[in-house]
Amino acid sequence: MNQDDIKVKSLYKTLKVLECFTSKTPELGITEIGNALGLYKSNVHNLISTLEFAGYVEKNPLNSKYHLTNKMLEFSYVVTSQLNYQDVVYQVLKRLTDELGEMMYFGVPHGTHVLYMFNAYPQTYDHNYPIRSIMGEKAPMYCTSLGKAMMSTMSEVEIRACLDIEKEKFTPFTLIDDDEIMKEIMISKERGYALDNVEHEPDVRCVGVPIFGRSQNLIGALSISGASHNFDDEKVHRYASILIDAAYEIKRRL
Repeated sequence: MNQDDIKVKSLYKTLKVLECFTSKTPELGITEIGNALGLYKSNVHNLISTLEFAGYVEKNPLNSKYHLTNKMLEFSYVVTSQLNYQDVVYQVLKRLTDELGEMMYFGVPHGTHVLYMFNAYPQTYDHNYPIRSIMGEKAPMYCTSLGKAMMSTMSEVEIRACLDIEKEKFTPFTLIDDDEIMKEIMISKERGYALDNVEHEPDVRCVGVPIFGRSQNLIGALSISGASHNFDDEKVHRYASILIDAAYEIKRRL
């Protein structure tokens, strides 16, 4: 579908305004939104005023910028309440993070990105490693273990579609050449797990595996993440085996 197929263009623009608000840009002004979407300030003002009237955004009186309201959480609840896997996945994730003393994440495919759904942190952790919740955040598939694990289950055409985005080199180790990434994904497919070798965040290494439902449908991916100085190849292989077992457990319990 292209923009000529859109029936209600004003609605489409309004939804694109909402998508401008992220964890990195939680507050935005009219000019910032207009620049991001290529819209006139008057157009953005009309759209944001409608969202404000409906209760989806509100203005910060201190800086006149807008942010999303808690009303957006209602949609999150509706979506997650329909997921038949969330309890099982989180139970396994929390048990493993407590046993291993490592951070764990679960994400689902979201176009060319990974959408982080759940995360769990051990009671004790390396204080040199940043601790924060990333639930609801997105990251490109091409440079994350979760993304590469999910792409390893796809056809070459589907993988190429996921790679068809402007790539950012997050660290000196980020792969941005499609052929190099494709080679890495094929290796992931063979061995059954994927790696993020300090590709998305500095000094962070991750190992991830795909998660399937009983009908062999891809649900998402599960990963273990830690400081790269404490995440050697021996640990990667051990954690990969644990994650593969966890994937089978989740599939069996669904």
